[in-house]
Amino acid sequence: MAKYVLFLAAIWVTACTTDPLEVREIETRETAPTDDLEAVEVNPSTEGWTTAEDGLTASAPATLELLPAQEALTVSFSYRAGADTRATLLLGNRFPLELTTMDLPGAEEKRSTVTSAPGVWRDVEIAYLPARGEEPPLLVSAYLNNNLVYYQQPLAGETGGTEGPLTLEVTEGTISIANLRSSERAGRGSSITSTGEVALNLPLIRYAYYHINGNPDRIDNWATLTPEKEGYISRFDLDGIREKGNAYAIRFAAEVDIPKAGEYRFRIASPSSTRLYIDDQVVVDMESRDSGNNGEGKIQLSEGPHRVRLDHYQFSNWNHLKVRYAFEDGAFNSFSDIPEDRAVATPMSGTVREIATDDRPYLLRSFMNFPPVRVYDFTEKRTHVISVGEADGPHYSYDLHNGSLLQMWRGKFVDVSDMWNGRGEPQVARALGAVVAFDGHPQWSTDTDEWPDSIAELRHLRYDLDESGRPTFHYDLEGSAVSDRIVPDATGLTRTLTNTGEGTSLLTQLASGRDIRETGPGTFEVQGPGVSLEVTELAAGGLRIYRGEGVSRLVAELPAGEQLTYHINF
Repeated sequence: MAKYVLFLAAIWVTACTTDPLEVREIETRETAPTDDLEAVEVNPSTEGWTTAEDGLTASAPATLELLPAQEALTVSFSYRAGADTRATLLLGNRFPLELTTMDLPGAEEKRSTVTSAPGVWRDVEIAYLPARGEEPPLLVSAYLNNNLVYYQQPLAGETGGTEGPLTLEVTEGTISIANLRSSERAGRGSSITSTGEVALNLPLIRYAYYHINGNPDRIDNWATLTPEKEGYISRFDLDGIREKGNAYAIRFAAEVDIPKAGEYRFRIASPSSTRLYIDDQVVVDMESRDSGNNGEGKIQLSEGPHRVRLDHYQFSNWNHLKVRYAFEDGAFNSFSDIPEDRAVATPMSGTVREIATDDRPYLLRSFMNFPPVRVYDFTEKRTHVISVGEADGPHYSYDLHNGSLLQMWRGKFVDVSDMWNGRGEPQVARALGAVVAFDGHPQWSTDTDEWPDSIAELRHLRYDLDESGRPTFHYDLEGSAVSDRIVPDATGLTRTLTNTGEGTSLLTQLASGRDIRETGPGTFEVQGPGVSLEVTELAAGGLRIYRGEGVSRLVAELPAGEQLTYHINF
């Protein structure tokens, strides 16, 4: 009996002395998606810069050469700045892009204005093409926190000339730099995936668009035609270029980087005239009006760059062009087209149909493309999304299917033009502000080793509205009742997660990102997306960080009858 009493006392002492804010780290097999950007080592001995665990740090005045002079580039990095920091990125060492505001002298209006709390990490990605002949340098795209700021922006200045290095100048305050990666092309290229598959992608496609008169059988005088317009695009997107339903032609030209030598098969679906060339060799010939709607060809390709040209003459009324590839005997995949079986993030165009918000929360059920990705990247159509907006924000989008907080933003609420105008595809709502997005994985789990990408046992039951109109979401997970309440304030969102079941501890996710670091008891900073978190209530259970390759998750164990409250600052 005495031994039993001592055993219970030991358990009681352990329970009383265990700090629920103590963090346990768990290694997982989860791997972040790969791309063609390569890590860049920056000289840590550069004057004025010091090396820390999370990157390089400097106070003004300081200068850092990020990359040497290149013909074209895509560069991405993370930075953390104070409220008074002023830092300029010099493209080609002559075009100043102010990092904290993304202001660019002479540029058109920014497509989005991204605001972040001082001291949180921000992600920048820029694709830049230097001057070619009489064409000025081109800022192909600029993203801040994965929000498009500039797209196809010509840069004012002299054409030609010598390009300088990519340089960062700090004139006020302090800045930290981390995760510098780059490629010598303007846009994302081909790669070998983490599963060993060949993933072909054209980083940038040059196009020339022509109006065709007289309804000829074919176009055999391309060299004598005068284009109506020329430019760059990232996919074979007829709708993104054409100005009428038929009687037009487009010549696409690009360079594909083949990551693995071998036989490549190409397949084209088009009711009009289309020819695909690689290194000036015809691979798929559908030039004749008698070619039918489908064509296929194959070619042996060595590792490295190869020229691609696609000539398309639209004589029919069906604007349809699908281009696919297969490596060796593998399955066919999209070759920089607009596939029918996957959602693609297209540029916002046309008239915005805004849902305005006031002090009473507005709840909108919709489809939504998620995650928010670069223009023309693949995304997913989430079908059970509810977006909650009030006043100027913060607003947020929430997946009712798996209970995850998808994204949050300030400013205007949502654009529903794709939902309510014409009732056609894609029927999605779009956030009108610059979003901060997580990865959309399930909110709850019972798996202690790996975080799931789906959870069939989680069932949405209902949501209740309080007196102010804010919702609390209710779920059932294997017989345990859980709830989720999100309240916006001036600095971000406060979230309360409750396990109202009996007897069963559950796991719930606070945040996911490229990296998560503990900065103090119950406080954390997240990279990719850049937010800071503070756990304000957790009486029992405990915190864990699941660390995979390029992905981290902050998770809490929530015993039955307990609740967790934390604040997201962004």
